[in-house]
Amino acid sequence: MNKVFIGLTAIFGLFWLVFGLNNFLHFFPIPEPSEEGANFLSALEATGYALPVVYATQVIAGLMLLSRRFVALALALLAPVIANILLYDLFLNTSGLVIGGIVSVIYLALVYDNKCAYQPLFKQQIA
Repeated sequence: MNKVFIGLTAIFGLFWLVFGLNNFLHFFPIPEPSEEGANFLSALEATGYALPVVYATQVIAGLMLLSRRFVALALALLAPVIANILLYDLFLNTSGLVIGGIVSVIYLALVYDNKCAYQPLFKQQIA
């Protein structure tokens, strides 16, 4: 892991830690979503568990990335979160598409940098 990716990992970890904690503590405002986006978020909120699980995952993964421990695991935990953010921005709230795109590009760069950790998952084994 060269210095660029070390810095990118730290920035990405800080991003997830800050935004994950913000969802619990509300220390800065988040822009209002579109009507469709608000309906989707209301449905997730109505479950009583979905959003807190997502927010806790963001905080935990952010701490893992900042500590540079279990980076590949942190990225794997963030995969469904990032996929949902990108799809949400594409279909329900296009005003956030730039941020979703940037997050996705950084994520893919970090996954590529940690590709050795994922290679065993793609080896075919006969059980």
